[in-house]
Amino acid sequence: MGTINLDNETVIKSTFATAQNGAFSGDGQLSLTQSRLYFEASNKIFEMGPYEINLTDIIKVEKCWGTGGGVLPITADAITIELSNDKHYKFMVADSEVWIKLLTNL
Repeated sequence: MGTINLDNETVIKSTFATAQNGAFSGDGQLSLTQSRLYFEASNKIFEMGPYEINLTDIIKVEKCWGTGGGVLPITADAITIELSNDKHYKFMVADSEVWIKLLTNL
C-alpha cells in the first residue's frame, strides 16, 4: 500500500510513469484526481516522491524530452509541469498529449 491516500477521491487517470529530477529518476504511479496530481515511487530508497501537486498550483504543462542520466534524450513522451511557486516536475509517461490536455483543461 502506498503512502498517498486516494480513498475519498475519484481517480480520473492513472499510469506507470518515471519522475525525473536532473540525472536522477524513479519509476512509479502517476494519478490524477479532480483536485490533485500524485506521484508515488515504486522504490522508496531514491526519495523520488511521493509528490502531491494541487491542480490550482499548475501554471504550465508542456511536452518535453525524457532523458537518460539527465542529458541524453531517450523519449519524446514526457511532460514538464511548472507550478506557481517556481517548482518544476518532469514525468515520462505514455500518452503525454492526453496528460497535457487533462492537466490544462481542469
